[in-house]
Amino acid sequence: MNAIQRNRRARGQRGSISVEAALLLPIFMMLILAFVDFGRLMWTQTVVNSAAAEAARLAVLPEPSNAAVADLAAKRVLDGGIKTPPSVLVGARNSNEPVSVTVSVGFDFLMLADLAPGVLAHRNISSTSVMVHQP
Repeated sequence: MNAIQRNRRARGQRGSISVEAALLLPIFMMLILAFVDFGRLMWTQTVVNSAAAEAARLAVLPEPSNAAVADLAAKRVLDGGIKTPPSVLVGARNSNEPVSVTVSVGFDFLMLADLAPGVLAHRNISSTSVMVHQP
C-alpha cells in the first residue's frame, strides 16, 4: 500500500472518533450518575440501619424513655448526613420481651428521577432492629 492509498483510507475515517464519542458519552454519563445515586441510596440505608440498631441498644435499658430512644435515632440519622428528618417508632418495652425500633426516612433520587419518574422518584427507606428488653 502506497502513501496515496493510506491517505485516502485515513480521510474516510476522519471524524469517526467524534461520532463515536457523541454516541457513547451520554450513556457513560448516565452510568456515572446512576452510580452516584445508587451510592447515595446505599449510604442512606446503612445510616438508617445503624440508627435503628443504636436506638434498640438504648431501648433495652430500663432508664431511657421512648422519647429519648427516638431522639437518639433521629440524631444518628442527621449525624450520618441525611437531611430528611426520620420517622421513629419504638415498640412496647416489657421486661424480658423483645423491643423493636423502626426508623424510616424518605429518599429522593436526584439524577435519575427524570429517566423513570414513576419508578425512581421517591423511596421510603426503613429499618427495624429488635432486641430483648432487660429488667
